[in-house]
Amino acid sequence: MYVIGRESQVDQLSALLEAAREGRGSSALVYGEAGIGKSSLVSAAVDAASSSGFQVLSCHGIRGTGAVGYEGLHELLLPLLHRVEALSPRQRTALEVAFGAEGEPADRLVTGLAAFGLLEEAAAHGPLVVLVEDLHWLDVSTADIVTFLAARMSVMPALLLATTRDDRIYPDRSPRFKHHIPLDPLGQDDALRLVALHAPALTVPQRQRLVERAMGNPLALTEWSTSTAHVDGAASAERGRVPMGKRLEDSFLAEVALLPPATRQALLVVAAGQDSSSHEVLTAARGLGLEQSDFAPAETFGLITLGNDSFRFRHPLVGSAVYDNADSHVRSQVHTSLAAVVVDPARAVQHRAAAVTGWDENVAAELERLAVATGRRGARTEAAAAWRRAVALTPAPRERARRTVMAAEAARQAGATADAVALLARARPSAADEASVVQLARTEWMLASTSTTLPDRGGDELIALSRALSDPDDQVEVLTWAAVRSYTRQDLSTEVKAAVAEELRRPGLAVTGRQRLLRSIALALIGSADRLPSVEEALSVLRPQVRETDATLMNCLAFAFEDAHDLEGAERVWSAEVDLFHRSARTSDETVALAGRGTVRMNAHAIAAGLADCEQGLRLSADLGLSVVGALCAASIALARAWRGEDSLATAALGTSTELSGLAPFARVAAIASWASAELAANEGRHEDAVVHLLRSMEHPPIGLWAGGGLADVAVRAGRPEAVEGWLGMATAALASSGSDRLAMLVERTRALLSPDGGARDHFERAIEHGERSSAVLDLARTRLFFGEWLRRERHIMEARGHLSAALHVFESHHTAPLARRTARELAAAGSVRPTRSPQVFDAGAVLTAQELHVARLAAEGYSNKQIADQLYLSHRTVGAHLYSAYAKLQINRRAQLTSALAATHD
Repeated sequence: MYVIGRESQVDQLSALLEAAREGRGSSALVYGEAGIGKSSLVSAAVDAASSSGFQVLSCHGIRGTGAVGYEGLHELLLPLLHRVEALSPRQRTALEVAFGAEGEPADRLVTGLAAFGLLEEAAAHGPLVVLVEDLHWLDVSTADIVTFLAARMSVMPALLLATTRDDRIYPDRSPRFKHHIPLDPLGQDDALRLVALHAPALTVPQRQRLVERAMGNPLALTEWSTSTAHVDGAASAERGRVPMGKRLEDSFLAEVALLPPATRQALLVVAAGQDSSSHEVLTAARGLGLEQSDFAPAETFGLITLGNDSFRFRHPLVGSAVYDNADSHVRSQVHTSLAAVVVDPARAVQHRAAAVTGWDENVAAELERLAVATGRRGARTEAAAAWRRAVALTPAPRERARRTVMAAEAARQAGATADAVALLARARPSAADEASVVQLARTEWMLASTSTTLPDRGGDELIALSRALSDPDDQVEVLTWAAVRSYTRQDLSTEVKAAVAEELRRPGLAVTGRQRLLRSIALALIGSADRLPSVEEALSVLRPQVRETDATLMNCLAFAFEDAHDLEGAERVWSAEVDLFHRSARTSDETVALAGRGTVRMNAHAIAAGLADCEQGLRLSADLGLSVVGALCAASIALARAWRGEDSLATAALGTSTELSGLAPFARVAAIASWASAELAANEGRHEDAVVHLLRSMEHPPIGLWAGGGLADVAVRAGRPEAVEGWLGMATAALASSGSDRLAMLVERTRALLSPDGGARDHFERAIEHGERSSAVLDLARTRLFFGEWLRRERHIMEARGHLSAALHVFESHHTAPLARRTARELAAAGSVRPTRSPQVFDAGAVLTAQELHVARLAAEGYSNKQIADQLYLSHRTVGAHLYSAYAKLQINRRAQLTSALAATHD
């Protein structure tokens, strides 16, 4: 392939194609101003790839399209839809619903995985080029999928190639492309070569004037080379300050001005109906009194062509110039005519909306129905756009406020947080009906629950809102939000908490099963609960109808169990959430549940299981834009890595957590990050720093309670035993209400470490008794370590060896290397020879990555690759790759051997 003046870019694309052929796929974004030669460059690359055996898939953006979403994705994947049966069931359904089938819409992550899976299937039969032209004009749902794919192409023999204008690059999308290829204006020599090729009859002075006027823009050079005005006219400094796109549009308009009036109107029909078939365009034109012959002069001029049942402009700038320079009345007539003939109802509504110049309730109602239908297909960005357009056409203030609230909720669901916040601000002063007021507050609260962009309402504001409502369901729900804020932010005063409790206990308020469940959760979160509902009780209320806010309510129930020091109960709630939201295709809610379960598992020292949850949660949160959830997962990952002595990985995870947390990290995230920082400091012998970090973790008591179990050890080593008093008082009070054996062990162990040497034994022995009745094996092992150290100092060598040997076995089994090293040193000081471990016995958790271990465990349980793909949000071929890697590391060669190979794996 060869394009004048683009030799380096051609070489780069050639290298990327060759790498793709060899299995090293990639993605590239070609960008530059209008007319700079993007299409010429990628067309040359695609032609070269096609002639050398690459299969080519393509789609292109068209200005003004994207009414219902995924139109571009359908165009791109249409040649592959016969392979859809190869996808896992969830991914296949997600794609079918996106393309209009009945069913529950999936998060865009699942739809993206389905598209990725189809590309993998195609690439398995030969190298692949995926061409996406004019990314800036694609429907947003497709553009989201394209950028999702761009980050994942490395695993297949394929190159994803996209073009966009440099002033339209989406800042949250372009970084996902592996390579960025900017196109700058041509240099003078290359510009002269291009002019000589297209207009050999021009004299040298004429070519030079044209090159000066075109400023290196290839489209301007080729278009203007036949124009006397551009060839012979002098270049103007004033013209040079006008954007090239506008100058090119003006030159196209000059051509259009030479056409008959009927042809100019025919061109406007084509411009307004670029997503319409030629039959629809011609029929709409006849409705305006035009004939097919009126299109002929534009075809003769080469401004439009007819092919593949649609009209195409010579360049997109022709269409934009024609449309933008038509007056609004004429455009309205054209859209009205198109609306009457286009077959697709959604596009017809869009044309009717474009034809309206003022308020129109009928069209607004149609747009509302379109928004609802579009949302059901999972195209939430397009749904939000339809809601916003409906708002603009709504004459009645009350109805306009209602639709603005719904637009805000649609924008929230689409991940457009800034848009949602702006719409909420616009709706708040005029929202009048109770349903809108509650929905506005609900959207606001849910935004504040997953993002640091919007501050949520204070507890007193939520109490006032509850009192103003008439529906008991809404009253209890709003009060529950206040309790949730109290728990997550730790910023409600005792007086506000008491007021929430008083409101919740008003006679006759909580009479239905749902109201009682919410009240129980809310009272538990503010420390006023008589009892917690069981997991089974909660699910019996929530399962029949899973509402949008139920995920948060389930989260709060899990928090309430954790606050009651029942980590096992909390894990059961989180696991129930993972299953419930996975089945109902609510990936975002499932990701939150994975993060919650991972955190609880870490607190319970189920390190491998917690790490698998948090790594999956971090991966999914990045794809779904859930920064707070990602921050929580990263902090928990840092804690696990620090326990394992993987200090560089722990530090990197802390950095990720800080970056995702923003300026106001949630108290829970900050507490876990402080705990991880304390473990890192302890690993490095910085005991004073460890004390400081553990004291910070106590600012969030549910986390600080467990983190503080290690405070006495580092505080004594730092010479600051008095620093333990606050935690000991908090833990003793919590123990009085919970009776937790694990907590009792930590309290007794702390007292032992703070006791004079002669009084420590009784506390240590009681701690071990409590620990043996709990499932906290790592905390028990730590207790044995500390006791063994004390015993050795007291010269009880044989007794010390027994406790230290038992502790070392647990630490090695759980890969907690710093504690294992400390215990081994202590054993050596006690004169014990460390037993040699059998070289044939090894722990799979030590050789597999967290994701490989997760995949291998599911495979050992009998799940197929497709079922695992659905469970972990991977493609089935990626699952196969993980299994292949696991087989090699475990030194096995078939699935049936996984159970025995994993038998030695410890948490």
